[in-house]
Amino acid sequence: MNPRRIGARQGLLALAATCSLFVCASTARAQDAASSAPAMASPETTTQLNDGLTLVTRKATASPTAALEVWIKCPSSGYGAPRPGLARLTALAIVEQKSGGSSLRTDARAAGAQVAVSVYHESTEIAILAPSYVSGSLLDKLVRESLHPQLDQKAFDAARQRLAAQQVASLDMPDEVLRDSLFARIFASGPLHDSSYGDPRTLTGLTLADVTSFATRAYVPADEIVVAVGGVDVSDVAERTQAAAPAAAPAVAIPESSVASYTDAPLSLTRSSIDVGGVALGWPGPPIADERAATAMDFLSDYLTHPTEGVLSKIVNAAASGADFSGQFVTLRNPGVFYVTASGDKVDPTITVGIIRDAMRDALRKPLSDEEFARARTAYVNHLLGSMQTAQSLADNYGWYFSQGALPYSPSSTDAALSGQYFTAVQSLTPQYVYSIASRYLQAKPAVVILPRGPIHVSGGP
Repeated sequence: MNPRRIGARQGLLALAATCSLFVCASTARAQDAASSAPAMASPETTTQLNDGLTLVTRKATASPTAALEVWIKCPSSGYGAPRPGLARLTALAIVEQKSGGSSLRTDARAAGAQVAVSVYHESTEIAILAPSYVSGSLLDKLVRESLHPQLDQKAFDAARQRLAAQQVASLDMPDEVLRDSLFARIFASGPLHDSSYGDPRTLTGLTLADVTSFATRAYVPADEIVVAVGGVDVSDVAERTQAAAPAAAPAVAIPESSVASYTDAPLSLTRSSIDVGGVALGWPGPPIADERAATAMDFLSDYLTHPTEGVLSKIVNAAASGADFSGQFVTLRNPGVFYVTASGDKVDPTITVGIIRDAMRDALRKPLSDEEFARARTAYVNHLLGSMQTAQSLADNYGWYFSQGALPYSPSSTDAALSGQYFTAVQSLTPQYVYSIASRYLQAKPAVVILPRGPIHVSGGP
């Protein structure tokens, strides 16, 4: 599952035109409800250029806007010795770089568009959400700057200033702190171990030469995808992208992330700037290559942690009124990660860990009945389709699944009939199979991180 379905979109607002989908009583009714939204989008066009660059275009008429995105497969902490924050600093510098007297950021703002940089452990996204009538010129600017990064000291300095501010802001967000700390607990090394924001000490030591070297290695056509969805001319997008396509270059493998030998003894964190309690629990899951198992984990994620209907969500929210609870299975190359977080003024970390673990055991003690499973799967399909009602959300899915090496498995690769690899995998699920996946991955001991209210030293077992 694309992590953006749970977290807030950084820097971009939702499109104005959306369609609401409601939980139906049967799969047939879910198909009927789904047909209205996917029908607004034409079939996708996927092309791989001679240099290895991938292009996905899809015309969608629900709103006069265009989602223009470039995604790059790359480790957020760089190649070789880890330098957390390097990928984010590089992407921010690209957005700040001036060419022709203006930067991508200033051109987007002048046209009434929004530009955003999103960096994940193993991918970077540079995106523009624009009115359709200016999408052509902004696409030119986006692909020119992103596919041919040429950075100077002014762009680097501006990017470093922005990243320093983002680092400070991220420490005031309990969900960010908990999630980053949980991944550091689960993974002993590799890009999944480190926060994409990095830290002030690493940032101070990074130079323009570091950023330039990283861009040269990471920003190569074979590891890049251009996505254009919405009010776009498919042929025009193809011509503009092909005109800007760089020469082929060798791709560099992303370092592997090794799973740590952790126990379920909680790791306590010190974050003096946060005055709320919080917890995070996480379990390594199946790799994206095991599509059926990964889909089962997506289903379980929805069944357990949907904000209003999830089994765990209801229990945690009842126990701690006003708690900010969320959970998700993040689809990754190997392994994926299922995690939950809860934070808030009324969250007692020790009690909440026990509540979550007990609720998980109760919910997964046996397979769902056929009737309950059918209802839950219908609900999941509706929730999933409800998260794919904008050009931006469709584009995001293409980019995310490309970055994990499974573009055809993207939920966006579907139509009104719910064809495609992802929804075929959803329909293949059975109560017994889902139970077997839950037993294999979610009955193991979790990694546990707690955020006590008030300062406390870091402690916990290995």
